[in-house]
Amino acid sequence: MVDTIVLRIHNLHQYPRILEALRKEGEGQYTSVLDTPHDKEAVDFDTGEITKDRFLQVKQLHYSDTGNTFTIYKNKILTSSHYYLAYSVRVDRDFIEMNFSIPKYIYGTNIMQFVPHEFEDHPYNSNDLNSLEFNTKITYDRLIVFIDKFINTWFKHIQISKEDIEINRLDLCYNQYFKSKEDALKYLDYQKRIKKKYLKKTTKNKVDWGTSIFIQNARYAAKIYHKGSEYASSKGERKHHLAMNKKLGKEYFEVESKYQNGVMTCEGLEDTADRILRYEITFKKPYMSYLFKKHLFASNCETWQQAKLDYKEVEKVVKKIRDNRIKSLSVHHLERQYRCFSPEKKVHHKAYSKIINRTNTFRLAITEEDEFKNTSLNACLVDDKGTFKPPTIALFTRELLDEMFNVFLNFKEEFRISSLDKFTDTTKRVIAYNKDVEKYNNSLPEGSKERKTRISETYINSILMLLQSHSFDELVQLKIISTRTKYNYIKALDKIGLSKNHLAIDSLEIKKSESFEEYHLLFN
Repeated sequence: MVDTIVLRIHNLHQYPRILEALRKEGEGQYTSVLDTPHDKEAVDFDTGEITKDRFLQVKQLHYSDTGNTFTIYKNKILTSSHYYLAYSVRVDRDFIEMNFSIPKYIYGTNIMQFVPHEFEDHPYNSNDLNSLEFNTKITYDRLIVFIDKFINTWFKHIQISKEDIEINRLDLCYNQYFKSKEDALKYLDYQKRIKKKYLKKTTKNKVDWGTSIFIQNARYAAKIYHKGSEYASSKGERKHHLAMNKKLGKEYFEVESKYQNGVMTCEGLEDTADRILRYEITFKKPYMSYLFKKHLFASNCETWQQAKLDYKEVEKVVKKIRDNRIKSLSVHHLERQYRCFSPEKKVHHKAYSKIINRTNTFRLAITEEDEFKNTSLNACLVDDKGTFKPPTIALFTRELLDEMFNVFLNFKEEFRISSLDKFTDTTKRVIAYNKDVEKYNNSLPEGSKERKTRISETYINSILMLLQSHSFDELVQLKIISTRTKYNYIKALDKIGLSKNHLAIDSLEIKKSESFEEYHLLFN
């Protein structure tokens, strides 16, 4: 459920021993310590390495707008799972950053997922481990335990304050299994016919490659891709796994399947990956901040809740003024409407718009002062003119991760494909719905305006006929139906239990279960 994480340790000047702990010779071996990793004489600028102990590669970034040049010291370490842990030292910003995949760090591959396994010690009931909902629920606790163990492993005997440890990025993911590579790719082809909710028809942010769908907006990046194609690519795990097997002199990673008398006796990682579609969203600091401000910030503050309402009311007018100016239309009546808003509403609009877009850093612990600022808007507002000092540090909480999972699971649900029923089965749905409507209407008092309307079988069948060859989004794009008609059709299907992603699919057995049962059979 969790893949890549970016951890930052701030106030690096307070922890000089961190650099000593990370200083390595080659891949993971300790070596003698220089007085400073910034000794210019030790840098080979042709190769970008510090030649005395090859501690770190040096990369210089030049910012043309300021003319400043910053030096980043980078390296990677081969871990016990025989995969790389990458890190960089930002002396100019006083932090060290560690960027790695948690499953790869633990198991050497992210074909395996960050969930409890039967071969590992854990306090959970084995039957619960098959549930997607259960694995989502326990991820926060397991993630915090992992980070604690990770820090203690790499920085033994160094007391690092949790207030200095930041989660800068976190990727949530899920592997969906199919019976074959062909089924997985066919399912992906059907998913490409679905337009992502809230994205405009003309968006350039949805990209369909041969074996993946990639969606990006200002706040996050989401993708669905065929894991097998990624695994076998030039930058995929397969190449690395084979190299590690050769280096270790044994088959540490079982890349290829085993056969006996033409029958597969053990499925290799390559064939397993071929049966997987992987869903993934990258949550960087700006989007985490947005979710925090929208759902969790000052949650018990009445002023903040009122500020939300005032912002929506005022912003509606402000947006119309902006749009009309772009179109060279009159804005006099809108400006008059804006002037009629109370000073308090204008202050709330200004404060909310700035606070909701202000980025936070998310730490494993925060001070009491920061905690107070994050629970009360009144701690941010300085005066009645909208001057404010918003908090820049927030706690990475279970509730924040829950909001991230809500986004991720909704994204996954948007691309769920279901097979249309046969016409006879759909007719049964309509008959059952109409019976319920009749029963409901009969229970109402005479003359009630709450009566429901029956659905015509002919109307439903005409919708199903259109869906035999196209999705709703394709029908709109081809101008066969209007957007308004699309939503009317979706509403009608919803009444009888069919979703907008029901397509006429033959020959594809769709995996509807979200269970981890097959996953555990493979890896336990």
